[in-house]
Amino acid sequence: MSGDVLEPPGGPVQVEPMATEQLELVLAALYEAPREAVAWMAQVCTHAWVAFEVQAAPDDTLDPEGQEPGGVREVVLGAVGTRPSPAHGSELVGGVFAGPRRAEVAAALARAAWQEVGRVYAFAEGHLFPPEALVQAGFREVGAYRRLEGRVPYRHVDAPDGVTLRPLAEVSEAARLEALRTVEDRVGHHAALPEAAQDGAGGFDSHLSHVALDAQGRGIGICRAAIEEGLGRLDSPGVAVAWRHTNLRAALLNSVNARLRAAGITRVSVDSWGDTPEELAHDLRLGLHVVDETPILASP
Repeated sequence: MSGDVLEPPGGPVQVEPMATEQLELVLAALYEAPREAVAWMAQVCTHAWVAFEVQAAPDDTLDPEGQEPGGVREVVLGAVGTRPSPAHGSELVGGVFAGPRRAEVAAALARAAWQEVGRVYAFAEGHLFPPEALVQAGFREVGAYRRLEGRVPYRHVDAPDGVTLRPLAEVSEAARLEALRTVEDRVGHHAALPEAAQDGAGGFDSHLSHVALDAQGRGIGICRAAIEEGLGRLDSPGVAVAWRHTNLRAALLNSVNARLRAAGITRVSVDSWGDTPEELAHDLRLGLHVVDETPILASP
C-alpha cells in the first residue's frame, strides 16, 4: 500500500484511499454490526480512506502460499467515508479502533478527507472520533447532537396565523417531503429522500407526528414522534427558514406533546442535532434536561 505517511514514535501510520465496498467491512467492525446493516452508509459515501500500520508478523504466520513466515502484516487502525450534506460539506462516517494511537489516526484520517473533499464535519463520539484529536487537527465545534428527557411538557402554543398543523397521516407525501427538507440547512442533517416521507419511516407514528402547512398547503415544518416502551420519542422540530422567527417550532412541539399526553404518556425523549442555542434554551425552559451530548466538529 502507499499513501500519506506520518512518523510518530513507534513507526509510520499510513493513510490511503479505499473502495466503498471495503469500507463496509471496516464500518461493520467499528460499529460491531452486521455488514448488511452498514452497507447503506458505505454506499452513500463519495470517498473513503483507511489508516493502517505495518507490523512484524508473528513467527507462525505463513505467507499466502503457505511457505515461510510472511515477515510483516498490515493492521487496520481505522477508516472514514465522506457522506455529502446539503449545506455543510460532508459528514465523516467511520472512525478509529481502540488503541494507543487513536488520536493520531483520527487526525490523519480527518486531514486526508478535508484535503480531498473540502469542508467536513464529524459527530465526535469519543470512541470513534476523539474530539481532542480533531481540535488539534484544526476542527472547531459548530453544533452538537443532544438527547433531552423529562416529563411530557405542557405549554399551549397556537400556530402562527395562516398555518395549519395536521397529523402526518393526513398530509400528502409531497407536503411531508417539503417539511422534512426544512432541516437540510442544519449541520448534521442530510438530504431528505422520498422514502423518508412514507408512513412508518424511521419508526415514527404518522398519527402522533405533525406537519405544518402554510396557506398554500406547502409543508413548512414537522415534528415526528413515536411511542417506544411507554416513552414518547421524538425528533426536534424542523421549521422552514422563513418561519423560524415565529412560534411555529413551539406550536409543533405542543401539538405532538398533546397527542402523547392523550395516549397516557408521561415522559418524553427528544433527539436534536444542529439546533441553535436559543432552541435548546427553549426546550430546557420546558423542563427537559440534557442526558447525552456529542459535539459536532467541523473543518474550517
